[in-house]
Amino acid sequence: MPRWRQCSKTNKLIPIDDAARVLNNSPLVHGDISPFVSPVDGSVISDRKQLREHNLRNNVVNANEFPPEFYAQKAKERASFYEGQHSKKEALKRKQEIYEAFVRAERQ
Repeated sequence: MPRWRQCSKTNKLIPIDDAARVLNNSPLVHGDISPFVSPVDGSVISDRKQLREHNLRNNVVNANEFPPEFYAQKAKERASFYEGQHSKKEALKRKQEIYEAFVRAERQ
């Protein structure tokens, strides 16, 4: 037996499950995160504030912030690169990016 809630717009009763779907702009509370060791700098991160500060300090983002479409597009780009469907200019640019990443990592 469903519980009922009064809809403020139509002043009619609707099932509580449907009412919850309508209220999608309500605040969202995230739970705590499990402590983990950062693969970037080796620090222990035990809450969301530390995670935000860590990401800003190391200029990184969480992988779950990207939509699935992003990963699909990057997979296509990698596949075309490995199949040789790229120009020499693109290859040189990628080599330079990899070199700069190594240089940044050595400086830290």
